[in-house]
Amino acid sequence: MISSILNTYSKHLIIRSFFISALVWSVMIFLDFSVSIIMELENINESNNFYSVLIMGLFDQPHKGIQYIESSMLIGTLISLSIFNQHGNLIFLQSAGFSPLKIVFISGIGPFFLSLLILCLDESLFIDLAQKSKKLDESLKSQLSETMQWEISDNNLIGLRRISDSEARGIQIIKFNDQQKIISSNIYEEGRIDDGKLFLEGFANQKVFDFPVSFLFPDSTLENLSLSSLNGLKETYQSSSDLQKINSLIFAKILMPFSIMAIIFLAGSLMFASVRSSGVGKMIIIGISLGLIYDLLKDLSVASFLTYQWSILIAHLLPIFILLVLGSYRFQRI
Repeated sequence: MISSILNTYSKHLIIRSFFISALVWSVMIFLDFSVSIIMELENINESNNFYSVLIMGLFDQPHKGIQYIESSMLIGTLISLSIFNQHGNLIFLQSAGFSPLKIVFISGIGPFFLSLLILCLDESLFIDLAQKSKKLDESLKSQLSETMQWEISDNNLIGLRRISDSEARGIQIIKFNDQQKIISSNIYEEGRIDDGKLFLEGFANQKVFDFPVSFLFPDSTLENLSLSSLNGLKETYQSSSDLQKINSLIFAKILMPFSIMAIIFLAGSLMFASVRSSGVGKMIIIGISLGLIYDLLKDLSVASFLTYQWSILIAHLLPIFILLVLGSYRFQRI
């Protein structure tokens, strides 16, 4: 009988944390979408009307919402535990033999599987929608807002905008002599990159320039690639710094659910330290604060390891390890 009751409470906590986390994530996406639409209103013109801006925002927003997964899962879990506590259920579970650690683990199961679901949807659907939004945006706006990338090859300074793994446009080639003086400057509409060569099409004699294969996409483009696409890029780019960036994005996606469990582990330990005063508002503040601090710690770790070319896997595991150590210390003091 008691075992059945405890299983019911556990299932209730898992389901509640799942749906509340989903609600928090949806609210964050909606708020970000609203701000984005308001900011885009000043760019509305005859060719770029409100309907186009709205469609592009709807296509792009689910993928942009990935950046809010960790914070929303944390806040959703803390709100669920807080509501559970207000109804006296946490005290009942503790008196029935459930340790604070086990309660926090159970409450994190729902957000863990929700994050897996969202990441799978991102890989199969959201990224495709974001790429459609980008293509629609490119058809309505000039390419002046794209990031121009530059690379020195022999006596040529080559600048271009990457469109895909093998396509480029807005190509500018500045040629220098041995005295480093400019002797010519040419602009070409488009070209093709293949096997370390830049091919300029549309000429009687095709122009070919040596070009490093490791000329990496801008970060905004890499973030819109799926795991399979990122793995494919690893076979193309040979530069160690490029491979570090690609591996960093891969590890960030793979380890995100475990990162969520680690931050819930620490936040849960802080909550049980003051369980009698754990209101919903306080839990939201704690969740937002911990989310910001953890994002800062993670960005600092990744940036440092990229700068010194250390193992990028350790850079992503280190913040998780720190959270687990701090959480274990806090649970021992409860």
